[in-house]
Amino acid sequence: MLLIDTSLWVDFTRSASPEPRKRQIAPWLLDPAAHLAEPVVFELLRFARPHEAQQLQAQFATLPMLATPSSVWMEAAELGRACRATGLTVVSLDLLIAAVALHHRATLVTFDRDFAAIAQVSALTVRLLERVG
Repeated sequence: MLLIDTSLWVDFTRSASPEPRKRQIAPWLLDPAAHLAEPVVFELLRFARPHEAQQLQAQFATLPMLATPSSVWMEAAELGRACRATGLTVVSLDLLIAAVALHHRATLVTFDRDFAAIAQVSALTVRLLERVG
């Protein structure tokens, strides 16, 4: 199971992203194992213009959603404390996304190096991609 992080969606949907990068991302979004998570959807839709939100929601409808049970909030807080104990400060939504991935035993696919750091203090499995283009 793969959880596609916000960073891939942003680069894929941004008109300014180079075509080679979009081609790099497309197979991940089309992978049958690809999933969304509610915090990722939130991050993407919170700044979207109405027409962008419609396009995103149409794309989102093609992927299964990993639920965020109430226990994940406490798991994210514990993960944040574990990171902090090593001197790493991680933004709240990244902790929540990581906790959802951990809860569902999903591999998180991302461009965001913060998740690789979270993986150092947890059982999070990360596929860290390097941007092309």
